[in-house]
Amino acid sequence: MTISGERLSNWIEEVTERSSELMRTFEDRFRYEPGDNFLVRASSEREAGVIQGLSTLGAPDALCDFYAQIETVSLPDVGNGLFVHPAEDLLDDAEAGQPTRVVGAINDGIIVFASDGGGGLFAISRSNGKVYRLEGGSLVGTVYDVDDSGCTEMAHNFSGFLEYVRQELLQAVPR
Repeated sequence: MTISGERLSNWIEEVTERSSELMRTFEDRFRYEPGDNFLVRASSEREAGVIQGLSTLGAPDALCDFYAQIETVSLPDVGNGLFVHPAEDLLDDAEAGQPTRVVGAINDGIIVFASDGGGGLFAISRSNGKVYRLEGGSLVGTVYDVDDSGCTEMAHNFSGFLEYVRQELLQAVPR
């Protein structure tokens, strides 16, 4: 299932609103300054080649649809941090040292598109669109070797990952 159109627009609006609310109320609640919590929409000038490049990498349509509208998400004060990397960074992952395959707990081609503040990587499967959180493995070239304890299925699809982000943000910003 993809999340696009009105559903994605609603997600963007809610994350933008909640991020702003987090920034407004954070210091009063925690007695220290927040990090920069924000969502950046993709510019209308975004090069179509970026989305085409993701497609060429084998990115599921849902990830491409997301990056057609969103540049990046930075939520350092949600949980132990959550960062959706810019699409341009994904295109350079092999050169930048990010894994493109995972072995051990699963054996699949992946695209790492996000990370958390604790060293965890969020990767989407090229074969089935599931989103995994990877941690504690070893990186050999572009292959991430991880056992079952370091590989958690976060969502059955990208839409489920976006719901995870939304829920984490809801917990960080009580009403």
